[in-house]
Amino acid sequence: MKSRKPFLFDRDLSQPLRRVSLSVELEETGQRLDIFLASRLFWRTRSSVQRLIRQGDVTVNGERRKHGRRVWAGDEITIRIPHPAFPVEETVREIPLQILDEDRIFVAVNKQPFLPVHPSGRHVHNTLINALHARYRRPDAPELDVIPRLCHRLDRETSGVVLVSKEDSYRAALSTQFERRSVQKSYLAVVHGTVARDSGVIDRPLGRSLSSQLRLKMAVRYDAEGMPSQTEFRVLSRYRSYTLVECRPQTGRQHQIRVHLASIGHPLVGDKIYGPDEMCFIRYAAGELTEEDSELLELDRHALHAWKLRFWHPVRREEHVVQAPLWSDLQDFIDRLD
Repeated sequence: MKSRKPFLFDRDLSQPLRRVSLSVELEETGQRLDIFLASRLFWRTRSSVQRLIRQGDVTVNGERRKHGRRVWAGDEITIRIPHPAFPVEETVREIPLQILDEDRIFVAVNKQPFLPVHPSGRHVHNTLINALHARYRRPDAPELDVIPRLCHRLDRETSGVVLVSKEDSYRAALSTQFERRSVQKSYLAVVHGTVARDSGVIDRPLGRSLSSQLRLKMAVRYDAEGMPSQTEFRVLSRYRSYTLVECRPQTGRQHQIRVHLASIGHPLVGDKIYGPDEMCFIRYAAGELTEEDSELLELDRHALHAWKLRFWHPVRREEHVVQAPLWSDLQDFIDRLD
């Protein structure tokens, strides 16, 4: 039987989480509080963990601490998970998984569009990690029990390859490759207009938009807040009013491909934020998308697909490539182009 340290991932993902109690292990001593929590609360980003700490929802040995404080072996940490400010979905549905590749240390899944990768906000039950837990967890048979853990994320509307680790002993070897940008990612994007150049690099710094009503919107920023960002692109097919482009991000900024393509005059088809009118996103979030909006967008989701992943296999000691076919909505849209 595999021996492993108990993680928060062992919890029942079919139930909403309200309170978590954790003990710091010896090998975790000296970590910053926010880094420790981000490694345990796998479905939350580090910024959201820091927000919990600022709000007073985290205590260490019964006392509030700042996110930069260190934790030590034996510390008892309690996290209160606030109720979402908006309704969550109540119906738990069975989610089919399209398995692309699998061995004893990883599984690669072709994520369908509109499927969140992990619980957050109103999407609590019907997520990719819930579906993976349903497939692999065997708590009553420890020798068969597998705890799947995401190595990276995709946006809810983006489809394509997601790599998931199956063994704790190799999780770091896989996840670290994403953190160090040594994994080669290729995306397919359908954009408006005819891209003139056959290939090139979009090298434009990105930061939070200063002119948008949307807090999550990014923009090209040439001031001190702009972070270096590069996206390689290659034209695969040109159509009358559209282009199919392969993109390889060299950095990992939020919405990077979408912002970069829009910045050169070629926004993604179906992009509610970086497309023709950001108000489409506001109406979509409120459930008030109009028929005119749908006609303007042309596609229910943004036309971005994580096509290929090339990574180093830590057991086979060689490069490994996983490729995901397009989902039918995007393939059908391309097939209709001329």
